[in-house]
Amino acid sequence: MPNGDALQQAREKVKALLEAARTGAIIPIRLPGQIEEIEKLLEQAEEEAAEAEKAAKQAAVPADVDELIKENAKFVSVAVHELRTPMTSIRGYADMLNQPAMGELNDMQKQFLDVIRTNAKRMESLLADVSYANKVRAKVLKLTPKMDMFKNVAMGLEKKARPIAEELGRQLEFDIPDGLPLLNTDGEMLQLALMKLIENGLRYSPKDTGKVVVRGAADGNTLVITIEDNGIGMTEEEIAQLGTLYFRSDNQVVRDYKGSGLGIPIAYGIIEMLDGSIEVESKPDEGTKFTIRIKGMS
Repeated sequence: MPNGDALQQAREKVKALLEAARTGAIIPIRLPGQIEEIEKLLEQAEEEAAEAEKAAKQAAVPADVDELIKENAKFVSVAVHELRTPMTSIRGYADMLNQPAMGELNDMQKQFLDVIRTNAKRMESLLADVSYANKVRAKVLKLTPKMDMFKNVAMGLEKKARPIAEELGRQLEFDIPDGLPLLNTDGEMLQLALMKLIENGLRYSPKDTGKVVVRGAADGNTLVITIEDNGIGMTEEEIAQLGTLYFRSDNQVVRDYKGSGLGIPIAYGIIEMLDGSIEVESKPDEGTKFTIRIKGMS
């Protein structure tokens, strides 16, 4: 088991923030730095767990390794749950303070509240990614397969992705014809995996001309999904690292965005658990194309 020092520190800092929120002692101008510190501690805790798992694989018999991975997964799952609760409270207090009933706020106070809400939202997103990455790595992510059409999955996907595209000023296009293979899959998890790929394409494509196209096609009884963008692209070395936890390109466009390096590994892991395959074609400054294949119902 990892010693949990980083995780324990993260817990203590979040509890301190919650107590400050309850007593009105939060200092808004300090909040972004405090949340970023917690974010770094969470990433450090996940790295500690990964290192412990790696060491165990080198020293223990396979059965022991499997047990250790499951224990690590439970440990991180409980910690993430404990951290989510106070973060939700902090965001809730910020939303409450923004209500007219709480009194008129000046411009600086509104700006401080926006900072609190934005960083709390980012923290909640990070916790969700840590949770999914943990479950995928430990192979304990619960799947609920059922009969579904990809058109239904794509409709939900577009509803979630459209606001992000509009916020970033990018184009988003879906080309999903009728008659695609019927699936027996967990549509919600498939949607989550595809969303991670779409978000990357939107975020790392040109500001004014960026475009992501999602297509569905049939290859016999296999559903073929492609997600193509005209973004920054990747080198062969970067492509080889896709799926590795915490890997982020050295491209400045990527570094300018405070990501965690968990999105693509989550997508890869979920697609593998859904018995699908994923391929990538990319060149620097020429965009990226992901091709996902999932077998239809017999």
